Amino acid sequence: MVTQTKSAPRRPSLSPEEIRARILDAAADCLVDGGFASGRLLSAIARKAGLSRPTLYKYGGTIDDIKQALLERELAAFLDELAPRLRALSWSVDGIADLLIFIVGYARGHTLLNAALRDVPELVLPVFTLQAADSIRLITEMAEPIVREQIDAGNLPPVDVPVLTDVLFRVTLSTVLIRSDLDFDDPATLRSYLHTAINFAAELPTS
Repeated sequence: MVTQTKSAPRRPSLSPEEIRARILDAAADCLVDGGFASGRLLSAIARKAGLSRPTLYKYGGTIDDIKQALLERELAAFLDELAPRLRALSWSVDGIADLLIFIVGYARGHTLLNAALRDVPELVLPVFTLQAADSIRLITEMAEPIVREQIDAGNLPPVDVPVLTDVLFRVTLSTVLIRSDLDFDDPATLRSYLHTAINFAAELPTS
């Protein structure tokens, strides 16, 4: 009697979007595990994602393409968290302080950003300082419709959205990157600092 062997079940095929998501997930894991300084990052990403190198190139592109796509995905995820806070923002010292506390806490607790600052600060710092225009522009494009919506509804004054984004970006960077005797990991210390800074700026007379 001849026995028939059952063939292994075929894996369901993934859509291009699912493949790209798998590549970015694998890239994030590899980078956090020290891949920022690795010369074999593409091979590690392909192995982690369970994809061949040709498939990786087809759907992910070069390592620079993957890093850019990962940056855009992380910024989009940040905006998803930020959006409800922008919609609920009150134009007051407490409201601005609460918004900044969230943004600073998000950045200081971001695993991928911390890994990059740990492994390749010489590459990361220019992206957020000398080359920050692209990141600020991207965040502004994402946030502007929400802020405009709140302005039109009368919930916010007619602020200059690009300037507001730029200011929030700079304040966040300074509290994340510049270390001092102030413990900004302590929410109470951060809140007190921001209250003082915002009140100080608000009370300055215009010329």
